[in-house]
Amino acid sequence: MNRHFQLAILGLAVAALASGSLSAVAAVLTYGDADVLNTDAIYPGDPTAGATLEGLALDAVTFGAAPFGHSFPFAPSGDFPGTDQIYVGSAQTASHDGYSSAAERIAGPQGITLDYSSLVPAGHTVTSLTLGIAADDFQFPPIGNPFSAGINGGVATKLAEVLNTVDQTTPVVQFFTIGISPAVLLPTHVLSLSIDQGGDGGDGWAIDFLTVGVTTIPEPGTLLLAGCGWLSVLAMRRRHQR
Repeated sequence: MNRHFQLAILGLAVAALASGSLSAVAAVLTYGDADVLNTDAIYPGDPTAGATLEGLALDAVTFGAAPFGHSFPFAPSGDFPGTDQIYVGSAQTASHDGYSSAAERIAGPQGITLDYSSLVPAGHTVTSLTLGIAADDFQFPPIGNPFSAGINGGVATKLAEVLNTVDQTTPVVQFFTIGISPAVLLPTHVLSLSIDQGGDGGDGWAIDFLTVGVTTIPEPGTLLLAGCGWLSVLAMRRRHQR
């Protein structure tokens, strides 16, 4: 088998593998229970219905089912660290709602660690990450204390914009998803989320549960090795046919 034929076969192998057997993989993980913040309430349906759970482009946002009201206060259920917990700003000097004066509240920033490594096959790289948050009682429009957000130590401007847009008085919880840039992701496949509040810190909030959806593709080296393997098989078959 001459070198030109080998290179041609290798190129065809890599191209076929890239578009076929080693194509993109998508999967979703849920962190915490969809239990309406450990209250006695029950969602009337799937709270994520209508939202895109994986494959969102950078800063794209989708919302799930309609906001759902519930009672308060509530105590953490222990289903996932950082969920089912009332938070207030890290420097609270006033109270504007029932959450911010509840004995169960704790000072921000709220920090949640999401390990999604089980969604990334060996030899794959993440091409999109979609973060889902069942957000509860965020009330920037009527109260005026701005929320800030961070992903892996960096500022998450679009996420903060969403949290400052919703008006969840009563309180209510609603699920939404947002596309996160692969450029801010870590090799460990662990996402660190932080949320805090400025102003007088007196607008309490919580998160019921979260999701992470990722899309991955084989790394170039994986395709090359697979293509070489295919070339070896073809070469062996050619020798046997002589």
